[in-house]
Amino acid sequence: MDPQDQHRLDLAVTRRLRELPDLPAPETLVPSVMASICARAVVPWYRRSWPAWPVALQGASLVLMLALFGGLCYGGWKLSQTESLSLAMRPLGEWFSAAGLIWRTLAVLGDALFLSVKQLNPAVLIAFIAVSFFSYTACIGLGTAFFRHARWQENHL
Repeated sequence: MDPQDQHRLDLAVTRRLRELPDLPAPETLVPSVMASICARAVVPWYRRSWPAWPVALQGASLVLMLALFGGLCYGGWKLSQTESLSLAMRPLGEWFSAAGLIWRTLAVLGDALFLSVKQLNPAVLIAFIAVSFFSYTACIGLGTAFFRHARWQENHL
């Protein structure tokens, strides 16, 4: 469709829609909305959001939650000090140690590669990328040719 025709069509549709009268709301809508609003007002305090609770209950629940969190932290610290947990966690610590060593080695190698590429002349870098690309495509091509030759030999012998 031509953009000018599209624009004229949009204007005509918009004009026609604006000429339409507003639709009245159904008679049952207002009472149901008002009933929903009134039902929310009579909800018990424990079903409301926490900021709508009475201030005394907010304070008591905050103290209770802080006490539970403190007890959980203390219990976790005491549990981590036990000998059986230390023995059970030793293999996991060794695994994380090995993973950390591998990560640090890869990071050092990546930094060395970045610094060496940074020091290269751009022409040398472009030549290296071109040689790598052509070597890769040659390997793919030769591999395909050898595979087809082997399949042909298999079918014709």
